[in-house]
Amino acid sequence: MESNRIEYLLGRYEEGETTLAEEKELREYFSQKEIPEHLEAYALLFKFQAHESKAVYTEDKVLKLESKNYRFAWTSIAAVIIVALGIFYFNQSQPSLTTSEMSAVNDQEQALEKTKQTLKMVSAMMNEGTADLVYLQEFNKTKNQIIELN
Repeated sequence: MESNRIEYLLGRYEEGETTLAEEKELREYFSQKEIPEHLEAYALLFKFQAHESKAVYTEDKVLKLESKNYRFAWTSIAAVIIVALGIFYFNQSQPSLTTSEMSAVNDQEQALEKTKQTLKMVSAMMNEGTADLVYLQEFNKTKNQIIELN
């Protein structure tokens, strides 16, 4: 009879529907020495909760936790620096017209040719980004076929 009650309470406990009194009853039950084999996992859970509720945290443990936060802060700072350097390098490696080249373009035909070259470069860069969209379209087709089968 008691085993059925405990299993009922465990079901409610897993769903988060137990009251404090029911949880106290479960803790008392699992503090016993003899527990059925199929409930031993729950016994470990309740013993761990009892042990942790008695634990006292000192300032040393708090300081250790804070030092981990510094490690993550340094990692994020390093990531920002790497991204910034990458953007700087990318902008430096792009061909662009200097002021002297711009002033040298006086003739309308030369200006038209320079504009065509610039637009071709922009078009080539845009096409690089759209080349991978073929894979995305294939993925969408396959996904839609799977959805239709279900």
